[in-house]
Amino acid sequence: MEISINKRDYFFDTLKGFLIIAVIVGNTLELASPTNVNVHYFILFLYMFHMPVFTFVSGYFSKRSKRTTVQKVKHIFTIYVLAQILYVAYYNYILHGELDFTLLATQWTFWYLLSLTAWYIISDYIKNEKLWLIGSIIFSLIIGFDTSVGSNGSFSRTFFFLPFFIAGMMFKREYIETIKKYRNYLLIGSITILIILYFLQNYIPVDLLFEYTNYEHFIDLGLFPLFCRAFHYIGAFLIGGFLISIIPQKRTSLSSLGKMSLYMYLFHGTVANTMLPYLNFNTLFSCMLSCVTVVLICIIISIGMQHLSKTIKEKNKELSESK
Repeated sequence: MEISINKRDYFFDTLKGFLIIAVIVGNTLELASPTNVNVHYFILFLYMFHMPVFTFVSGYFSKRSKRTTVQKVKHIFTIYVLAQILYVAYYNYILHGELDFTLLATQWTFWYLLSLTAWYIISDYIKNEKLWLIGSIIFSLIIGFDTSVGSNGSFSRTFFFLPFFIAGMMFKREYIETIKKYRNYLLIGSITILIILYFLQNYIPVDLLFEYTNYEHFIDLGLFPLFCRAFHYIGAFLIGGFLISIIPQKRTSLSSLGKMSLYMYLFHGTVANTMLPYLNFNTLFSCMLSCVTVVLICIIISIGMQHLSKTIKEKNKELSESK
């Protein structure tokens, strides 16, 4: 969720800006679980693509980063540990909840940071990317049967989302124009996926698309979780491809959000949990208004953090130059 190169890529900034809004809205609605408004299908729709495509973007920039793997791992793992500590402290002392700090028990959305750490490490061993892409999908489908693989350590998600990270590593900027040529086919494929999802929505619990645990957790569904995981892969690649084909390459209003998507991702869980008692989800309009409220608060906090970070960097630079 960060770009480690100096020149901004507005295409990916805009894509990330759209994705972070989808993430915040989806997670806010899932947390609120409205009873008077049926948003189940909409949440399923968002979960079909937002984190897979985010993982794809992370893979793309990981391959092009000038930092070493050790530097990337230290950076993101440090953020993960700090985020875990601060979230647990906030939840316990401000929200008066009860959470224990455990390094491998990821809190809410911070699983992505732990998985990203693992993907950085794994990327050093990926030589044949096409073989790894196919192999990782097959492995993910199979490992779902392993009851020892679950949410602890974000293992299940690390395996499921790995193919998207590899796809991002394989992606080249010039592929965008090629993908645009297949826009209509991707649109038809995406619509087909969404139609199938519509008819299956009553059989798919939202947490099945979290991909956070093994199939046995949904034992009453038989082999349906395996089908859903395969369906999730197909849907995510089709919808993700369509998104890539329609995202403009020039600067847009979403580009600024993409630039600070990491801050928004880190803070949106805290904002959503804090604001939940004060928000209304009883009507469709109130659901929309509540989601907009959470997004706006995240933007304000992220702008503040961005300025703070910039100020600290400038001060450190001045100190180093004065020595």
